[in-house]
Amino acid sequence: MLGVVWKSVLVFAGCLVAADIGGVIVVTVIDILPLRFASAALDYAIWFVIGVFCGLYAYNFAGAWASPKGEGDWSGRPEARGTGTGVLIVGALVVAGGAWLAYAMFWSKGVAGEDYVPDSAPHSIVFLVAVLGAAVMGRFFLMPSAPETKQPDPIVD
Repeated sequence: MLGVVWKSVLVFAGCLVAADIGGVIVVTVIDILPLRFASAALDYAIWFVIGVFCGLYAYNFAGAWASPKGEGDWSGRPEARGTGTGVLIVGALVVAGGAWLAYAMFWSKGVAGEDYVPDSAPHSIVFLVAVLGAAVMGRFFLMPSAPETKQPDPIVD
């Protein structure tokens, strides 16, 4: 289980940093381009979409790295539910730690961060909630269901 923790921390932290750098580039390019119908909601939409992809990729990469090697995709193996739960818990702690760090460094000091994560509290919250929501979706909707146990049929048995 310790391997799941450290691998998940590394993957989630790396994906958050990579998504932040990519998001800054996209928002900067959008700010430079003369978009006729640009609105304030566009930056939130950009951070939301990047957050969803970041959460899904981080969950899948961490699960694949932390699970024992075997045939096929890691999420189809019998031990995948336990590994996925561990990855989700550690990922949630990493996201919460990132939010706390951003609060301590930027949000509580009144930094005017414009549209960039982690400077801007509203944009950062949208991004981090999207990351966490996508990881939760990955755990509960993209994993196979628990194996069913056959209940005895009272009429036949």
